[in-house]
Amino acid sequence: MVVAAVFYALYAVCIKFSSMEGIGSFEVLFYRSFFGLIIFYVMMRMQHITVYTTHPIDHMIRSFVGAGAVMAGIYSISHLNVGLAMTLNYTSPLFIGCFTIGILIFQHKGINWKLLSTLVLGFLGVTVMLSPTITPEEYFPAGVGLAAGFCTAVATTYVKRLGLMKEPELRILFYFVLVGTICGLVGTVFTGGFTMPTSVAAMAIIGFVLCSTCAQFFLTRAFSRGNLVLSGALQYTVILFSTLMGMFVFGDSVSSAVVGGMVMIVVAGILASYFVRQETHKAIEERKHTEEGLQRHLRHKEARDH
Repeated sequence: MVVAAVFYALYAVCIKFSSMEGIGSFEVLFYRSFFGLIIFYVMMRMQHITVYTTHPIDHMIRSFVGAGAVMAGIYSISHLNVGLAMTLNYTSPLFIGCFTIGILIFQHKGINWKLLSTLVLGFLGVTVMLSPTITPEEYFPAGVGLAAGFCTAVATTYVKRLGLMKEPELRILFYFVLVGTICGLVGTVFTGGFTMPTSVAAMAIIGFVLCSTCAQFFLTRAFSRGNLVLSGALQYTVILFSTLMGMFVFGDSVSSAVVGGMVMIVVAGILASYFVRQETHKAIEERKHTEEGLQRHLRHKEARDH
C-alpha cells in the first residue's frame, strides 16, 4: 500500500507537469483510460473473460461516476497545490460514512454517534485546511476536488454491488476505462482537440499512464492479500508523499493550518472506514441471525405438521 501511495503521488506530479505544458484534463483522462483499456482487454482475453454482462446499468453508473471522479481529480490537481488536491480527492471515506448514516436513519436503526462525530471532524478538517490558504479563484477547483471524493464514494458502492453480483474485477475495470476513453475523447474534441505535446509533456503523459497503472496494481494487491484495516490506514500516506513532492518539485507552501486540516481529515477518514466496516459487519450478523431464526421456525412448523 505504501508503494501504491508513492505511485499515486508521482501520478499527481506528472499530471501537474502535463497541465503546465498545456495538456487539458480531458486529454489526460483519454490517455490514462485508453492505455488501461488495452491492458485490461488483453488480460481479459488471457483469462477467457468476455465483455458480455447481465448488469449493464450498474456498469454504466459505476463507469460514468468513476470517470467523473477521475476527471474531477485531474482538474483539481491541475489547479491546486498537489498535496491540497490529493487530500480533497481522498475524502471518499467521509462521504461513504454519510451514506451509512443515511441508511441507518432510513431503516430506523438510530444514529451511530461515533461515526457522525468522526464525519464532523473530517469536514471540519476540510474547512480548516481550505479557509486560510486558497484564493477566491481556487474555490471552484477545491469544490471539484471534493466532488472527486464524493464520486469516488458512489463508484465504490457500485463496485461492491457488482462484486456481490459475481462480476469479474477485470470486467468492472474494462467498462470503467472504456467509458473513460470515450468521455476523454469526446471532451477533447469539443474543447479544441488534442494538443501537440512537448518533450516534457510527452514524458509527463508516459509518467502518469505508467504510475496510475502500477498504483492500481499495488493497491489491488494490498487490499486483496493484506490486512484491510491496515491497508485502509496506509493508503493515506499518499497525502504525505504528494505534499512533500509538491514542496520539493513545485515549491508549494504548506502552512500549519494546512497540516492541521490534513491530519484531521486523515484521522477522520481512517476512523470513518473503521466504523463503516463495523456497521457492515453488524448488518451481516443481523441478516444471518434473521435467516437462522426463519429456518428454525420452518423446521418447527414442519415438525408440527408431521
